Amino acid sequence: MTNKNIFDEETNAVLLPEQLKYDAAGLIPAVIQDNRNGAVLMVGYMNRESLQRTLESGRVWFWSRSRRQFWLKGESSGNFFTVCSIYADCDSDALLVKVIPEGAGVACHTGRYSCFFKPLFKQENTGGECRDRG
Repeated sequence: MTNKNIFDEETNAVLLPEQLKYDAAGLIPAVIQDNRNGAVLMVGYMNRESLQRTLESGRVWFWSRSRRQFWLKGESSGNFFTVCSIYADCDSDALLVKVIPEGAGVACHTGRYSCFFKPLFKQENTGGECRDRG
């Protein structure tokens, strides 16, 4: 990536990685979104080093909380994420990473396009709108 910083659209300023707010374990959640259509593909966690690797390589790196190691998304599957942009949220404690999925174009280890396929709640067909239930 040519710009190794995170852009803040509201202020038209570049946010530096050191200005982010990491949790007690040194992690920040990263929501991964398909840049082409806005679909949310997955959520992973980054620490300072995995974010730096992402900024330098242009591909998404995470910190695995369970394996306690870095992982390059797509390293074993071939389903890499090429980074288009990275945004911090209003509190600078979460990231939105807009990507182009490479390889087979799937994000989930189950082989699905998105990791978000298990409905917890879903209103009946309302013609594309949600109804206020209050």
